[in-house]
Amino acid sequence: MFVALSMSVSIVILCLLYYYSKQRSQSQERNYQQIISLRLIMELCRQHRALTHQAMVSDDFSKPDEVLHVEQQLQKQTSDLINLASFDHKSLFRILQMKTAALGQDWQQRSFARNQRTHGTAIRHCMFLIDDIALAWLVESGREDLSDEYHLNWQQVLDSMEILTQLRICIQEKGHRNEELRIKYYADKIRHKLQQLSLISPLTIQSPLGLQTQAKIDLLISSQNLKFTTQQLYALTTDISQLIAQVYDDMLSDITESLYQPLPAVGAMPCENSFHMG
Repeated sequence: MFVALSMSVSIVILCLLYYYSKQRSQSQERNYQQIISLRLIMELCRQHRALTHQAMVSDDFSKPDEVLHVEQQLQKQTSDLINLASFDHKSLFRILQMKTAALGQDWQQRSFARNQRTHGTAIRHCMFLIDDIALAWLVESGREDLSDEYHLNWQQVLDSMEILTQLRICIQEKGHRNEELRIKYYADKIRHKLQQLSLISPLTIQSPLGLQTQAKIDLLISSQNLKFTTQQLYALTTDISQLIAQVYDDMLSDITESLYQPLPAVGAMPCENSFHMG
């Protein structure tokens, strides 16, 4: 009798261990796939921004099908993300879907600044959703060591995003008195932030894009008269935004590798409007 009872208890314990192990595995896979989907949605937002910016500055934009294709991909990816999410999180991703759908609504009538702001809002929303998933995943895994490091690095990324927002606001008001000084002021602040981000991800900040972007910032700060056009300044902020997002992506890759498995590589970013003085 005692042997039978012991065997029964052992079987129940094994079943519970298997159940919790399966639940943990499913949770890890869901977190992993959600992060991958959100990274792809951010990439598609950047592609849409690049294509619509190109349309705004070009006299002959002959590839409307590319914009439509990206919008269809955004719809598909956000729908897949909603289906993947647990019931409690579906509403958060539906809000994201509405924001990404808004990118394709009447963008031809937007100003350059508003188009930049609309896409930036969607990209930032993706980053905040990823942040929520990453933090919850770290807590579930009991990795306080990684959680503390991630929180400190995320704060650096968040501060950089806030300064970049201030720089973009100054660009919107470029024609006003003293705005050129404020542009240089925030350009200098973002330069220091990129130097701090280099401690988190040196390969990204010292990459060709990183070095070129820092050289443009130095040129902007040192110029006696602001010879940069509004479009050139927005192109510069787009490059800065890409660097900040890549640093955050490097952080995520390190975390997912520690908790589960490495993230797949994101495809190369499309070229934004070329940057020329003149």
